[in-house]
Amino acid sequence: MDNQIGLSILSAVLDSMSYPNQIVSGGGQNISDATDVCDLHRYLMGGGYQTNQDALRRGAASLQYGGLLSARSPPLSIALPSSLLDEQFHKDFTDTSDNGVEFYRGGSNYIRPCGWQRYALKVKGKYPDDIWLKGKYRRADEYSSAEGEWPVSYHGTSLNNGLSIAEEGFKLSQGTRFLYGKGIYSTPDIGVASLYAMTVNVDGKSYKFVLQNRVNPTNLKKVCKAVTGVGEYWISPNDDDIRPYGFCVREVESHSPFCVLQ
Repeated sequence: MDNQIGLSILSAVLDSMSYPNQIVSGGGQNISDATDVCDLHRYLMGGGYQTNQDALRRGAASLQYGGLLSARSPPLSIALPSSLLDEQFHKDFTDTSDNGVEFYRGGSNYIRPCGWQRYALKVKGKYPDDIWLKGKYRRADEYSSAEGEWPVSYHGTSLNNGLSIAEEGFKLSQGTRFLYGKGIYSTPDIGVASLYAMTVNVDGKSYKFVLQNRVNPTNLKKVCKAVTGVGEYWISPNDDDIRPYGFCVREVESHSPFCVLQ
């Protein structure tokens, strides 16, 4: 798995969210404003801005995300260094099948991203501790939870659909509609997140993009499939309770800005 391809896909996602950015591959370049994983966390959770095209056509101010930028603010320059990714934890699940095998993380079933490639973000040491990711002690085996770790969830990044950063997810400060309660929406099932996944084009190929997170189980609200009619939703009360630690990509046949539910 090539870091540069992963960074290119991530850059295309940020571009689709109206973040001007550049890819920096390292090589000794001195980039003082290079993005680290905590910056990326903020960007993907709406700490920048998204242009409201209708408002622009009316000559009005653009829609603000997170209250950090206005229509008159200069464009963000987001440098994506290769150090953003943790290559040793990348994993290709493209040909993996977990039929009949169960994995657990944080005391919850871990539905691995089978059929996808997972790029790991370098999150070690970026938060007050690493227990949320690794647990207090080494896990007994690859199938078991480690004490203190957080469960795994997935988050689609489409700007138009339900489990999206621009709608229910990652937009607490805007007081936007929340179908099942206020909070940050994700799901334990990458198949559900895929329904809301953004599709981006890189070098003539199209990829779906889904964030992989850990969520704080202490105050996590779960909404079952029988209620949603789609799949299980997890709702975290604020952005401190959900931490992206990787992103999953899957090549698809044709490019479309958004994956539309049928």
